[in-house]
Amino acid sequence: MRRYEKTTLVVLSVLTLAALVTVLFTRDWANYRQRFQASQKTQRTTALVDTTALDTAQTLALLAVTHRERDDAQEALRLADYSVDLAFSIATQEAEDHPAPMTPAIKALAAHLKASQEAAAADQAVVTGLTSQLTSATGADKDRIQAALAIIQTQLSLDQDDVDDAQQQLIRAGGDQQAVIQQLLDQHDASEAHSEKGTASLAPDVTSPESSTAKNVVAESKALMSLRSKEQQVLEAQHDAETRAASLSTSHDTMLQGMEQEKSQSASSGDGMKMLQHMSQDQKETAAIAKRMDTEEQLAAIYMNWAAFFGMREKAFIHEILVSVLWILLIAMAAWGLNLGVQRAFSRVAFERRQMHTFRVMTLFVVQAAAFLAILLVVFGTPSNIGTMLALTTAGITVVMQDFILGFFGWFILMGRHGIRPGDWVEINGVGGEVIDVSVFHTVLLETGTGSDSGHPTGRRVSFMNNYAIQGHFFNFSTTGQWMWDEIEVQVSDMEPYAKAEAIQKIVTDATAENVRVAEGEWDRVAPYYVKKNFSAAPATSIRPSGTGVTVAVRYITRANERYEVRAKIYRAIVELLHNKPEPEPASSAPSPSR
Repeated sequence: MRRYEKTTLVVLSVLTLAALVTVLFTRDWANYRQRFQASQKTQRTTALVDTTALDTAQTLALLAVTHRERDDAQEALRLADYSVDLAFSIATQEAEDHPAPMTPAIKALAAHLKASQEAAAADQAVVTGLTSQLTSATGADKDRIQAALAIIQTQLSLDQDDVDDAQQQLIRAGGDQQAVIQQLLDQHDASEAHSEKGTASLAPDVTSPESSTAKNVVAESKALMSLRSKEQQVLEAQHDAETRAASLSTSHDTMLQGMEQEKSQSASSGDGMKMLQHMSQDQKETAAIAKRMDTEEQLAAIYMNWAAFFGMREKAFIHEILVSVLWILLIAMAAWGLNLGVQRAFSRVAFERRQMHTFRVMTLFVVQAAAFLAILLVVFGTPSNIGTMLALTTAGITVVMQDFILGFFGWFILMGRHGIRPGDWVEINGVGGEVIDVSVFHTVLLETGTGSDSGHPTGRRVSFMNNYAIQGHFFNFSTTGQWMWDEIEVQVSDMEPYAKAEAIQKIVTDATAENVRVAEGEWDRVAPYYVKKNFSAAPATSIRPSGTGVTVAVRYITRANERYEVRAKIYRAIVELLHNKPEPEPASSAPSPSR
């Protein structure tokens, strides 16, 4: 290992270890919701009035999705609001019966508040008197009274501000719990949850995972996890409601015992009137506690039913997930079966080995790709913009894979009735040769030249994409017998070229007579019935002048694989014909005429 590689490994190891330690150290931070709710619950329980029931109901009402859940949420809000109203009533009664202990600081603040209130009352009395005098005063007296009234009103405003400040100081010091409870009650009455808006029909949460109509493993798993989280919150709310009900039951029993003791003490003390008034207030407080205890028990029952409904919905989503898993397994089994069937099918087909391997690989790839896509659809569902995605994907694949796509469909044309087969003599894009392989995408030739000069192979293998069957054209020189036209040329310097030309044509006709008969018969069979059958495979002769005589050209039909044999046979006969020609006659010895 090189030095920089060691350095990189050490740095990555140190950073990974530091990240791991940091994650472990801050793992409690991830559960921020429960930590925040616990702190809020602690603050509410230490307050003069416990509003936990309503706060919890408001939080859970936001989780309602179905009509059943919204009905439970509305009932929970109603009961929680009523429970908090009773809590305010009980707290007000307890603050009246059990005022805060008078510490020296509270006594001083209370005395200052009393003095401020007396000063404000005195100022108010003066203002009232001057106001009554002002109505009957005239002239200078009226101006004097108005000036005095303005001064006294200013003093009254200052004294009233002093009263408000002293009242707030006494509240902050804990000396006036009734005022604190009244402020909390005013806030509660002004809140939306206490008004008619809080108990109105709750709108469904369309963003909730379990409200989605998608049927796939991912969506159903998200919905299941969301339901379990909501169920846990509802169960915690149920536990809190049961705890409050138990605490209220204990307070109720304690109040009843205290009232029994007060009854026995009143009978022995003889101060019946005062004791009766006190017992009447305790009876009202006991009744309020009993009502709140019943309300909390009803609220706990609502939460229990709500959690049970969550449990039933969880089972439904679990069933849907199991159905999706079953589909995935069925798709996998079908793909496995198709793979096995394809392999067995190709093992029984007698294709050329490379071609069989190509077919098998492509077929298996298509089967496996289709199974993979089907499983992805089951797991993730159908995309919302599936049409656009398919259009863009198809367009991109068409542009990038244009040659392969045309080659693939061209293969079907080549495999058709008028296509080509291995062993045919063809010409493709100006290259002629014998077809040795026609695969899905390529056609391979053993080059021998074009149809007019084809002969022995050149030794080169030429490969073409099959798109030429669609975008271009090809020539197939083979029918059933693989016939082709060949041509020979013979230089004749004889004085009688036509006789030699007829003799050469006779040689060619005799050499190709059988081929002509067979070729014309095959051409008649392959031609459609509605086409006039006037094919002729007879040799054709042409004579054209050349430098020292004439050139006799004969065009005849032959099999492609017998071309050179037929040509050699014809050449041999023509050479024998030309060598066996008679000697020319000697010139006349008669004397030339005299001049």
